[in-house]
Amino acid sequence: MKNLRYCAIPLLTIDPFFSIWSMSDHLYDDVTKHWTGRRNPISAGVYLDGEFYSLMGQRVHNSDRQSAPYRLMANIPQTSVKVTPTATYYTFENDVIRAKLSFLSPLVLDRLDLLSRPVSYMEYALEVIDGKEHSVEFYFDMSTECSVDTYDGKVICRKGKSSVYFGKSEQAPLSKVGDSVCIDWGYIHISEPSAQLINGTSKSWEPAELLSFDEEYEVFREYPYVCVRKNERSGVITFGYDDIYSVEYFGEKLEGYYKKYYGSFDEMFEASINEYGRIKQLCAEFDARVLNDARKVSDHYAEIVSLAYRQSVAAHKLVCDSEGHDLFLSKECHSNGCMGTLDCTYESSPLFYKYNPDLMFAMIRPIARFACSDKWPFDFVPHDVGRYPVANGQVYGAVNGEQNPNMQMPLEECGNLLLCALSAVKYGAKDRSFIEEYRELLKKTADYLVENGFDPALQLCTDDFTGKFAHSCNLSIKAILGIACYGVLYGDEHYTAIAKEYAGKWEALSVGSYGSSRLAFDLEDSWSLKYNIIWDKLLELNVFRPEVFEREVAVYREKLNPYGIPLDMRQDYTINIWNFWTTVMTDDKEYLNKVIDAEYAFINDTLDRVPITDWHCTSINRRMDFQNRSVVGGLFVNMLVEG
Repeated sequence: MKNLRYCAIPLLTIDPFFSIWSMSDHLYDDVTKHWTGRRNPISAGVYLDGEFYSLMGQRVHNSDRQSAPYRLMANIPQTSVKVTPTATYYTFENDVIRAKLSFLSPLVLDRLDLLSRPVSYMEYALEVIDGKEHSVEFYFDMSTECSVDTYDGKVICRKGKSSVYFGKSEQAPLSKVGDSVCIDWGYIHISEPSAQLINGTSKSWEPAELLSFDEEYEVFREYPYVCVRKNERSGVITFGYDDIYSVEYFGEKLEGYYKKYYGSFDEMFEASINEYGRIKQLCAEFDARVLNDARKVSDHYAEIVSLAYRQSVAAHKLVCDSEGHDLFLSKECHSNGCMGTLDCTYESSPLFYKYNPDLMFAMIRPIARFACSDKWPFDFVPHDVGRYPVANGQVYGAVNGEQNPNMQMPLEECGNLLLCALSAVKYGAKDRSFIEEYRELLKKTADYLVENGFDPALQLCTDDFTGKFAHSCNLSIKAILGIACYGVLYGDEHYTAIAKEYAGKWEALSVGSYGSSRLAFDLEDSWSLKYNIIWDKLLELNVFRPEVFEREVAVYREKLNPYGIPLDMRQDYTINIWNFWTTVMTDDKEYLNKVIDAEYAFINDTLDRVPITDWHCTSINRRMDFQNRSVVGGLFVNMLVEG
């Protein structure tokens, strides 16, 4: 079986700020980058008998933070790369030496003590294979460019007890919000007290000038970087990001969740260095569990979700509020930078239902809190709670601080809240206090759907990529299922009866000329993906007849292109997670495998070397937009079916 050519490969992934990737076929082909595509340079190589051979990255600098032309450099050829949920493994080999680099981020969803540590690891191993004596030395460097977001950034580098660390010389935590934003405060730690600080203006791999610690340097004039040279043929480098404050939450600055377990960053970081062996084993066990679950679907599926896992999880930040509630706040990467976006939570939810359903309540609690505040003027629930990393209230659709009623997603978000709440319970959340605490809000939300949900008015929704429209049949499904969810949550048969009544009306009014349901009730000659309906089956709501599912899938089979099924008849593009969700409608394994293989082919063939895009063309190998979004957690939906 041909190995998957990954569109981009996770290396050091902690949170939306600290996120370093390889976006090339070989680790030494290009500079390493932040998920945004901006340079975040880390490099590695081997001095073999005094000659340098590259393993990772490119030591070339320029002022605009884009890729520059590279000089030719000897390398040890890369022979393999493998991605698992929490780790990435590279192997390099020539006639003399075999080198291995592995990158580990302990984002284990059911171990919050590990998940919350802002730590990643790089392990190296060098083996001489020609049977002769050779001088071998490992080399690594990391540019201080990784710790600033602006071109005029100035940094300072210091030595700590267990690390060398660097960051902006003037710290202003939580001072910048936005989408394509890199680290701009806090300190990056490297667990190598013997590391040197180098002037990076030289393009040679031989350090030209040592710089002094505790002094200020201009990042884009002097290019200071931390350099490590090791005689040992194996070892581990631990990376940490001390962000000082992680998020602002309704006016309160919150520190990292790991502070529940450790008194300081330094204490946590030293423990992380010392516990690497144990953490590596725990991650290996978790990876084996996830891969075992995924391979029940298919081998191609296992490769896809392995690549999606860290992307989805590391697009969140775990914190705890002053009342002791866990909060798992997402960043809506590369689509506007919103924080705790409810429709993104809904889309990513299968991953979290599978491996820690309690995190769903940690994701929707911020929305519920804001919806109940006097700052939210509507009867429906909000879209988001801010722009990362500041969660002080919805920013989407706001003009001069006032919410524009025409820029809201009323039915979408109301349905999402109820579906997420019931699903968390269904999939085994242990702490269900949210259900009683916010019962009044959930009833108000269900009542809004009863009054407004069956035949949606003109409004924004997640199917309006070519413009918003009224009478959406897919949005109607979400409203119907949201009503049913409230009925099941609280044992209220009145709401269950309304949902079944609406479902019957929906079936009668939605059939179009294709034989499946329409895009909108008033568009007979139309069709679209009805991915929302899968929760009727997964949650055993049973308000729609089985025949509806089969009619839908019959059309989807006919519309499948080389890289997926279009969202509807209007355009060629699709949202990949919605394709996967349609496979839950049927027991047809052939259809399932065709959809999986179409996404596998897109990841393999795409010309856009970025973390998985969820919005791409189905006939050509190009994305429309989006990268590194948390929503790829939705690709895990088939593991809910497989148990």
